[in-house]
Amino acid sequence: MRTIGTGMLAGLLGGVALGCVSLAGMTGTAVAKAPEYTFAMITHAQPGDTFWDIIRKGAEAAAKKDHVKLVYLNNPNASGEAQLITNVTQQHVDGIAATLAFPDAEDPALAQAEKAGIPVVGFNAGTSEWKKAGMMMYVGQDETIAGEAVGDRLNELGAKSVVCVDQQQGAIQLEARCDGIKKTFKGKMSVLYVNGYDMAGAQSRIVAKLQQDRDIDYVVTLGAPFAPTAIQAVKMANSKAKVATFDLNPQ
Repeated sequence: MRTIGTGMLAGLLGGVALGCVSLAGMTGTAVAKAPEYTFAMITHAQPGDTFWDIIRKGAEAAAKKDHVKLVYLNNPNASGEAQLITNVTQQHVDGIAATLAFPDAEDPALAQAEKAGIPVVGFNAGTSEWKKAGMMMYVGQDETIAGEAVGDRLNELGAKSVVCVDQQQGAIQLEARCDGIKKTFKGKMSVLYVNGYDMAGAQSRIVAKLQQDRDIDYVVTLGAPFAPTAIQAVKMANSKAKVATFDLNPQ
């Protein structure tokens, strides 16, 4: 679902970049020039999160197509992502696309960028905060609605007790997914936080949770890479729980 938003973002970057394509109209000969625009894409991506490899690939393709320079930067921490926004503002980039995963930390940095006259768009995280942050627009899905849909589906499947595995505590879009499930799910629900993409650690945490609470009949992961880990954890815990996930990958 979010990869669709990524394509829209690539289109946005491409649209802004059209002005930097230069032709020598007097002679009818195309003139190759260095990119005139530099766009920064800043995300909260964690090491090992393959979802962001897809995002970056799309952005790089758009930059190549529209002849602009792309600067891709990421930091999974609130203060770290905010600092990256400050850094590219000081470098006077021509535009910024940023995930608003940590609004409290990022808002001051975004205000600096906007004060400097740098256009800023949001994507992936921050669907309910981007206007307050002063961004031009936002590309992405409503994660609360997505979570509510999962809760409805779990009800249809007859689930009674669910654990939502959150790999990045404090990231508002992930919190919204679990909150959405809780809003519509009629059974018992708990949230289990794991340490990023440390899959061995995540597996141990899920195993312990399943052994502690034998009533859990569904494990919901918020990113596709965690689904196989959760399946293995269910086997190790000798649990009857099933696994559901947000997002997809080939596996």
